[in-house]
Formats: sequence, structure tokens, C-alpha cells
Amino acid sequence: MYPFAHDADHPEHPLSDEQAMAQVIEPAKQIAKIAGLQDVSGGFSWESCNDQGDPPYRGRVDMTFIVPLGIDHSSYFEQVAATMVAHGWSSGAPPGQHLFGTVVHKDGVMATIGISPFLGADGAIELSGECRNMNNHRTDSNGFSIKDQLRGQ
Repeated sequence: MYPFAHDADHPEHPLSDEQAMAQVIEPAKQIAKIAGLQDVSGGFSWESCNDQGDPPYRGRVDMTFIVPLGIDHSSYFEQVAATMVAHGWSSGAPPGQHLFGTVVHKDGVMATIGISPFLGADGAIELSGECRNMNNHRTDSNGFSIKDQLRGQ
């Protein structure tokens, strides 16, 4: 290997568990508040950045919400994205990444906005942090709820 090359499995500046959680939870709270998401709920979990389930890991927040009555869902998702762009986020995926759907990014966090796969929710936002946590989360539980944090409680 080349010692000067970037190694995705060994980030130069790893994040602690607390830093990796904050990297996605704080922006999730920001989106919920600034976009005024209705009946917002969500949870945090760890996601391995490789197919083996080994480090590095990244923090992930999955949020759901209700689209106000009478508003086209796709238009609303675009409106949420535009609102976040007006508050310092960038439109689209980070350079070098290609994703489907409505995407915004900021400070290493990518948020994908779209239709919720869950019954009782219209929309969903998946926030993914950077692959910089080197702790082994293979045996961690499925995560935890951040619903109260998203609702400002």
C-alpha cells in the first residue's frame, strides 16, 4: 500500500462515540426545529461503513414526520431541503457521492429526505455522519430513541 494514501478503514482523525452521536443528533434537532416538522420522531443507531460490520462506524439518525394536509409530498420534501439550504446547508450530495432523492449536506453530515417506509408517517429523513468512529459497535443494540430531543423536550 501507499503510506501517503487515504485509508478509509483508518481515519486520520477518529471521532469518539460522543462526537459521532452529536455529529448527527444535533443536525437532526436543527432540521426538526427550523423546518417545523410535524409529529417528528426518530432514533439514533450505529452503522458500519463496510460489508463486514467492522469499524469504522458512523452515526445515523432516522427521523419520520407528517406532511401537512393538502401539500404535495414531493414539494414538501423540496421545501424542507430549501429551508435547510437557506440556513447554511448545501444542496445535493457531497462531492463524489451520488444519491437518489432530495439530499442536503453540511459539515460531513448528509441528510436524505423522502417518503417514509413506516406506517403512520409521510416523510423520512436519514442523516449519516462520517465514517470516523473506530469503536466496535457490532454487538450494540439497535440504537435508541431521540424523539424527545427532536421535539425540544
